[in-house]
Amino acid sequence: MKSFDTELKKYAKKINLKVSERAELRERVLSYMEYHPLPKQVSIKKERIVGIPSDFFTTLNLGAFHMRVAGGVLVLILVLAPFAAEQSVPGDALYIVKTGFNEPIQGQLASSPYEKIEFETKLMERRITEARALASEGKLTEEVKTQIAETVKEHTTAVRAGLTELRTQDAEGAAIAEIAFNSSLEVQTAVLNTNESTNSTSSIDSILTVVNEAREEVVSNHENNKPSFDGLIGGVEIGTTRAYELFEVIKVSATEEEIRDIERRLSDIDRLILEAKDTRIANEELAAQDLASTLGLIQKLISFMTNIDVRETVTLESIVPVVLSDAERFTLVTEALQAYELLHTEISEKVVDLEDGDMEEKVRLGLTDATALLLETRTALEMGDMLAAEASMTETKMLIDDLKLIVGGDTVEATEIPTGEEGVSGAEQASTTPEISLEADDKKLPRG
Repeated sequence: MKSFDTELKKYAKKINLKVSERAELRERVLSYMEYHPLPKQVSIKKERIVGIPSDFFTTLNLGAFHMRVAGGVLVLILVLAPFAAEQSVPGDALYIVKTGFNEPIQGQLASSPYEKIEFETKLMERRITEARALASEGKLTEEVKTQIAETVKEHTTAVRAGLTELRTQDAEGAAIAEIAFNSSLEVQTAVLNTNESTNSTSSIDSILTVVNEAREEVVSNHENNKPSFDGLIGGVEIGTTRAYELFEVIKVSATEEEIRDIERRLSDIDRLILEAKDTRIANEELAAQDLASTLGLIQKLISFMTNIDVRETVTLESIVPVVLSDAERFTLVTEALQAYELLHTEISEKVVDLEDGDMEEKVRLGLTDATALLLETRTALEMGDMLAAEASMTETKMLIDDLKLIVGGDTVEATEIPTGEEGVSGAEQASTTPEISLEADDKKLPRG
């Protein structure tokens, strides 16, 4: 039986690096050597000192033990300082180590344009986190705020430059990278818009302005650079796999509510992917739009699970809303329809008690319109046209709530009816869907 060493040497001889791989490996080794130089060899010779000893110079002869101790302390500092610097913010002594040593080294590892875009996005998020940390402590001065805003702008500019470069090589990949960047910008906008941030001693409005400007440009570019369905499906599958892996990791420390919320989003994402595949049969362009929206939801969910600052600042619902299934939408509209039909009857009975004749006539006309809207809603439900049913039910509840206030009494306690427009994907509809309770015993009806 051949030894392991023999087999290893035999297979090692078969491995040949390409010219580009050797060049890249050489650059990384040289980069590492530049930041980790070897100590100079010092030879200490014993020489007899002749002449008058000077009071200004003293010969210090360190023993081998002391040299080892000093070397150990130096290595300890070089190892621990970069780790400690990761938690530093502008104004801390180690912040220069973080931005001048750690991040440049990390940037060297980003070799492809896509990796560079991801890295610059990460740096942008870091600067915003630092600004918020200072703002929450009342330490964000105008000078530091301006400096961080400029740095955030530099990172967003670097991302856009990276997208432009990537677009010349891989237009499909650039469009997908643009979706990921826009998702990050949306999350950071939500974080910066929280009351904790805006009400702090030092406002971070200038940083929010930079982020919003970047979002506007990304959205504008995305209209002209839409990825195909085939290109998107690969990114969606990779993102979904990563999301499930992250979920398994945070399950250990997450609360039951957090686990339930994340599981719901993952379920929504799986359903949306299947729906997009079904839509592709009839309309591939619309399916690609739906899949792009789903990819955005995946990226924001990943950001929520990986960024502690995001989790502690915003709710999952605010950045990744629940996407109602057709069955859930049907149930909500049906229950709303039943409630408002009863309310319509109640108003009809009370209208005779109105003393003002003109007001009574207006209410009766309103009831006539409400009757027609209720019929439209029921017809749309029977035909399975959820968009039409939701639209007419929303209009119905607004009208009947107004009539209820006129004749006296409160409106129906309820959650808003989910709304959507023709051509808008389910994922995009979710961005305007208010928080709902899906428990059978806690479900509420629409409210005006």
